Amino acid sequence: MTGIQNEALCEKYLGLPTAVGRSTKESFEAIPTKIRGLMNGWGEKQLSCAARETLIKSVAQAIPTYSMSCFLLAPATCQKIKTATSNYWWSSGVDKRGLHWRNWPDMCLPKAEGGMRFRDIKLFHIAMLGKQGWRLMVNPESLCARVLKGKYYHTSDFMSATKKKNASHTWRAILTGRKVLEMGCIRRIGDGQSTNVWSDQWLPGGIGLKPVSRMDGATAERVCDMLSPDGRSWDENALNQNLVPLDAAAAQRIPLGRPLPDTWAWSGEGHGLYTVKSGYRLLASAEAQHRSFVQRRAAHSNHLHDPLWQKLWKCKVIPKVRVFWWRILNEYIPSRANLHR
Repeated sequence: MTGIQNEALCEKYLGLPTAVGRSTKESFEAIPTKIRGLMNGWGEKQLSCAARETLIKSVAQAIPTYSMSCFLLAPATCQKIKTATSNYWWSSGVDKRGLHWRNWPDMCLPKAEGGMRFRDIKLFHIAMLGKQGWRLMVNPESLCARVLKGKYYHTSDFMSATKKKNASHTWRAILTGRKVLEMGCIRRIGDGQSTNVWSDQWLPGGIGLKPVSRMDGATAERVCDMLSPDGRSWDENALNQNLVPLDAAAAQRIPLGRPLPDTWAWSGEGHGLYTVKSGYRLLASAEAQHRSFVQRRAAHSNHLHDPLWQKLWKCKVIPKVRVFWWRILNEYIPSRANLHR
């Protein structure tokens, strides 16, 4: 009908591979290779730490952004990117074995907490993929959402969908991004019909955005069971009978309006919409708390939130001077005393 005799499938389309095998490691090997090539060229210029910081943030860490928003990169690929970035920052070269004065997760802390605010590639990857899952949640009638729902979760909703055998790379990536949505998504109460009091995240300020515990004799299962008959206000007696006082007070602060269906909202932003920035911030905060717990140190140790850092980064001097003093304050200068610590 069309007269086309042969069909040629390009290796890449819009910079992404058109065909991916069982592993994405080989398909995206070009990303760390490209980053290493750029850094090898920069290494010949003997740039200052401030200049290397700018190139890493604006160029190197921006290269994989588009690919990370669509596919789940292999851990080995992310590790290569992190290793190349760390080597270039500390030793001005990808293949140079310089002295790394600080581990990379601490370098990814905000500058106000003593870090350099580099991106943690793994966490940023999850935050980028979370955007795809958020679109499925807020636009369930879109063509993409209907296709995925018909194939992977036709009997449930997106938040309770599971990874099936032989699932596509796209679906596996979306499920990986769902981790950040599970941490920060919250139900915005309308009529309360579709929100479970005890299993859904709907209570701002609660532990895990859920009620702390169930009162003895509690009978409410849906949020609508604790609303007034017209659904425009809370039933104080029902709240006190089902929730502990702290949770009941938090529930009363939730505004109610017209009895519309409950919807999803993002707790990390005032406007309720998911952003990669707030998702990454939530993941980074949880990761920092986990590392503090594992290392058995206070969550705010290591000069975190020290006003000295804010004063340093606000100094009106050229950037390389600020970075130099950051190294001095952290004792990252190769003096005899520091090398023999």
